[in-house]
Amino acid sequence: MSHFGDWFNYQASLKILLFSMLAGAALPGVFALGLRLHAIGGGQVSIDGGSPHKNPALLAMAWVIYAVVVAVIAFALLYISRDFVAHQIGQPFLGAKPPHK
Repeated sequence: MSHFGDWFNYQASLKILLFSMLAGAALPGVFALGLRLHAIGGGQVSIDGGSPHKNPALLAMAWVIYAVVVAVIAFALLYISRDFVAHQIGQPFLGAKPPHK
């Protein structure tokens, strides 16, 4: 008689759960912070209710956040497809080894 724990990997499932929560909540939250900084830095929104003023430092921070979000997404896509990329280029790629010919 086989038990649930014999074929179910609790540790891997926990890692997947934690990563999906991080990617599903933190990354959109960081992007939303970038949007807010962009709006405030661009002079479209005021923090204290007064007249809005442009703030180049906040705009720069917003663009850095956008770049980080894009880099994380690009890395995640490359990591997911690492076996395919390693097979296509014939070289090891992000830990994936190409098949032997």
